[in-house]
Amino acid sequence: MMSIIKALQDFLQTYSPMEMIYTDRPGENPDSYALAPSGNSRVSTDITGARKYQSNYVFYAKAAAADEIDRQDNHAFLEGLTEWLEEQDRLGNLPTLQEGYVPERIAVSNAILFGLEEDGTGIYQVQIQFTYTKRSESPWLI
Repeated sequence: MMSIIKALQDFLQTYSPMEMIYTDRPGENPDSYALAPSGNSRVSTDITGARKYQSNYVFYAKAAAADEIDRQDNHAFLEGLTEWLEEQDRLGNLPTLQEGYVPERIAVSNAILFGLEEDGTGIYQVQIQFTYTKRSESPWLI
């Protein structure tokens, strides 16, 4: 059984500039990434018992940020990731989920510098909202 966060991590790794995406916090080295859950909620339940959820995540990118060129490059990366995610949503190319789950939508917002570290790296973040439906397991419902 693959978790929603793992499916989303695998999906994000298909964005060409990224490799491994950690859970909750980036690695120690610059150019590391992480995905952290930041809450979820049930949006609706339909007549068949299928439940629609919105899960919220924060994508973190740790990168060199000591000089102006680095910071410009970091924001260009975030803009590129945001545009890529928006395009994937528009095309209906969404994360692959386990059986019984149907991806609905992915949305992004708030690409910002979250904080600067003593070592000259910056932590950047993008908020991601992922909506999916879990089909009813009731055998008598279609």
